[in-house]
Amino acid sequence: MFIETKEIGPEGLVIERDIEVGDSIQLAGEETIQAGAAHVSGELLREEDGFSFRGNIETVATLSCSRCLEPYTLPLALHFDLLYTARPEPADRRQSRMDEDEVTLTHFDGRRIDLNQLLEEQIYLAVPLKPLCRPECRGLCPRCGANLNESACGCTQERDEDSRFPDLKKLL
Repeated sequence: MFIETKEIGPEGLVIERDIEVGDSIQLAGEETIQAGAAHVSGELLREEDGFSFRGNIETVATLSCSRCLEPYTLPLALHFDLLYTARPEPADRRQSRMDEDEVTLTHFDGRRIDLNQLLEEQIYLAVPLKPLCRPECRGLCPRCGANLNESACGCTQERDEDSRFPDLKKLL
């Protein structure tokens, strides 16, 4: 879904839209995020260098727990404050340090703002690095792969003694 910049008048443009996030959002490796419908609200204002877009996103993401690998839902209430500009990126951008204003700077074609790209980026940034279905998640047994949240496995009793550290065990 796009917003044409010609729709943005001198007084700005108020946005209130429900957007269906299409495909899954790709994380590092093969992990993906599934997001349902998102509610985007905010205000677009004309600026000297482009358009400022300040608003909120509300959605529910479906993630895989990094300990037990079970899917779970995570409600997200996100605030964003971006400056869209059509001026070209500097060629030596990678070599120079970024100042705080450049962090929120987003480049676009000058004609339209892509709301789907905004949603994907903001949802991606909001996902925890290590998503957990709950803080006390016990994960999977490293031997048999049983979900320790559902029941204890028999592997804990069969644990072999580590012969490399018998002297340390005496200290306990």
